[in-house]
This record gives sequence, structure tokens and C-alpha cells, in this order.
Amino acid sequence: MRILFLFSRVLLATQIIIAAAAPAPGRADSTAVEIEELKKRVADLEAQNRRMAQLLSALEARLQPGQGIAQAPVPAPAPKAVAGSGPASAPQKSEGADDSARLKVYGMLRLDMDIDTQRPNSPQVPLFITSPSGGQGGSFAMHPRLTRVGIDLLGPRLRSLGNAELSGKLETDFENGGSESRQIIRIRHAYVKATWKGFSLLAGQTWDVFSPLIPTTNNDTLMWNAGNLGDRRPQLRAAYEPKVGKGQFSFTGAIGVTGVVDALDLDNNGFADGIQSMRPDVQARIGYSRPLWVANQAFSLGASTFTGWLGVSKPIGGRTVLPADGYNFDLTLPVASALAFRGEGWWGRNMSDFRGGAGQGFTVSQGRIVRGRGGWGEFKVRLNRYWSVAPGFTTDNPVKADLAAGSRTRNRAFYIANRLTLGGKMEIGLDYLRWRTDYFGLLPGFDNRINIFVQYGF
Repeated sequence: MRILFLFSRVLLATQIIIAAAAPAPGRADSTAVEIEELKKRVADLEAQNRRMAQLLSALEARLQPGQGIAQAPVPAPAPKAVAGSGPASAPQKSEGADDSARLKVYGMLRLDMDIDTQRPNSPQVPLFITSPSGGQGGSFAMHPRLTRVGIDLLGPRLRSLGNAELSGKLETDFENGGSESRQIIRIRHAYVKATWKGFSLLAGQTWDVFSPLIPTTNNDTLMWNAGNLGDRRPQLRAAYEPKVGKGQFSFTGAIGVTGVVDALDLDNNGFADGIQSMRPDVQARIGYSRPLWVANQAFSLGASTFTGWLGVSKPIGGRTVLPADGYNFDLTLPVASALAFRGEGWWGRNMSDFRGGAGQGFTVSQGRIVRGRGGWGEFKVRLNRYWSVAPGFTTDNPVKADLAAGSRTRNRAFYIANRLTLGGKMEIGLDYLRWRTDYFGLLPGFDNRINIFVQYGF
């Protein structure tokens, strides 16, 4: 506005100069008339200039806050929607809080094909091979049930909780029953986590602290009941992971729900015995990892344990409280840039809820808790940038003296897993397993199992 005012003054001066320099009219004796005309023109220009200045002043006054034209309101940022919270409302932001939470969607699209020469207990989620005493026969299955969708919550930081960084995960797939074209959704992970530097607290469902490693093969059941232990369950977990020199220690403890995997009801009263015990299971692990001679790969060693209880309303084997416990050692050892070894060894008793004892925890007819030992190991070999293989062996050996006729006395497999990475997140898998399950008084089950899958991650 001020620039326009100055421009008008310059224009007035310019017109005066032009008028003064203009040539005289035709008559020489008209000087007095010219002067009068010039004064009139100057007066008109000054009046025009005053009107412009008044207009500029009025516009400036109207544009001041709270006067004249109202300022356009600044829209408030829309509140973040929280899953399951109903209609969004304006958040009440506390002092010192950072609401910069972000959601990251991930997952994979996948199809599996499974071929067996002797029927397993389930073609899609096999845990053992059936005895041919009940009839010979193989199976073929094809399904998209391992298609997966997940959401990661990243942030925010809350200064009211000591500047804790919040995170979380919700992950689902479709391996929860239903028909072959009407699969039912299943929750794999659902938790929230708060982290303060090396310390963290987790609440929700995720992997057990006990027995943390996973074999490459048998993609959904992960060789459970055949040598690999540990599953997912609701839990409260605390972890402290301090760095010491080039290495890092890990101290992790959790309490969880017993009976969420095997759902034992030994007294047949309609209540799961783990819940009826009125106690959670307790898990703990101590671990150490550090880089060795292989770049970007770390050596790690850990020891973990769990203790749980089953409660029954009437004595079984003279007891109404049945203990469960297990002990596990895990090892990851990089040997070269394209070669590494991974594996676990364990022993314990009443471990069916943690996928041990070949799926057998208690023999009601004998009133005996089933003891067992086992483990697994595999080499991971990268042949080139596209192809890697993982040959391995896994076994679960319950103590035969604790079993009844018809029980599984051993469950083991040799396997070789092939993975082809075709660029991006496209992967093809081809796994072969030579699987054998031995029985007390029955013929053993032998199976040549082939699993082929195609998946694309996003």
C-alpha cells in the first residue's frame, strides 16, 4: 500500500514537470491564462492524490486483526484414528507429549502346495506323520492361508513416561480353519511396546521368550512337536539389552498364559487346566551376541527356561497341581560370508503347551508327566545372490517309560530347504522333508513331503 502511495506522488510531480515544459499556446499574450490552467490541473491532481491516500488508509485499517474483514480460520489438523476407538474426536494433547505416530502396512501374498507320500495329521499344518496301521495313503493340498497382512506402529515418544518410545504390531494371516475358499482370519501378533534406551516393556501376543530360534522349513508349524519349541501367546514381557564393548547382552523375562496351545483339560470339567491353575507361566532368557570375523553377521548364544502349572479339580496321579518346565540352549554361528549354523537343544517335562514331547505332556492312564529331550540344527548356505539352501535335522524324543500304547515315541526329520529370491520381494521356496514318526506298538509313519510356495512381499 505504501508503494502505491509513493507511486502516486511521483506521478503528480511528473505531470507538473510536463505541464511546465509544455510549449506555449498560439497567442503570446495568454501567459496569465496558462498559469491559471496550470494551477487548476495541480489542484485536481492534489485532490486525486488525497482521495487515493484516504483509500489506502481505509484499506490498511480494515485489514488489521479484529477489525473490518475477518481473517480466514486456520483449519486444525485432523485427529489420528485409532483402530476400534469409534468416531475420531479432537485429541487432548498433554504437555510434553509427541503425537507423531506413524503406521506402516506390510505383508505378503502367498500360495502353498504340499505333497505327502504318507498322510500327516494335517496336510497344511503337519505336526507328525500318521501310522500306516490305520491305512496307507498320501495327500495333496493347495492353499493361500499363509497370505499375511500386518501393521507396525512407529512412535510416538511420551515425555510423561520418561521419553519412552512407543511401538506396536498387529499381524494376521488366514490359517484358522474354514473351508478352502472361505478361510478364517487369525491373529499372529498383537502388542504394544515401550522402549527406554536398552530397556523395554511389552504387553500383548507375540513369540515366547523360551526357545527363540526358528528352522527354515515347515513354514507354518515350524517343526513343532518334532524338535522345535516355542509358540506365540499373550504375555507381559520386560527386557534389558545393554551393550558391552562390541557385544550386547540380553536379559528377558515374561509371564504368559498356560494352555493356549494344547488346551489340556485332563479332568474333563470344561476348563483349560492351565487357566484353572490360577497362575501364569514364567519364562526367562539370558543371551549374548557380538560380531566375529564375518562382516554384518553376529554370533549369538542364549539359555532360556520356562515354568508352568496345570490345575485339575480332582487328583490325577495323586496330584491336583501338575508342574511343567523346560530348558533350552540356542546358538547362531556365522562360519563364512555365505555359510552359517543355527540350532537349539532342550530337555524338560510336560512341554506340550510349548510344542515339546511330540505333543504329549501327560499320560492320564499312568498318571505320569511326560519327559523329553530334543533339538534341531541347520546350515544356511548362500550359493549365489538368488539361491540359498538350508539342510538340517530335527528330533523330539519323549521318554518311552512315561507313555502309553499308541503314543508317539519319537518324531524326527531330515530336510533341505531351497529359497530363490527373484528380485524385489518375490520369492519361491522348494522344501523336501524325509519325515518319520515312531509309535509305541504301532508301525512307524514315513513321509516324503514336498512343500512349494510362491510369495510376493509388500
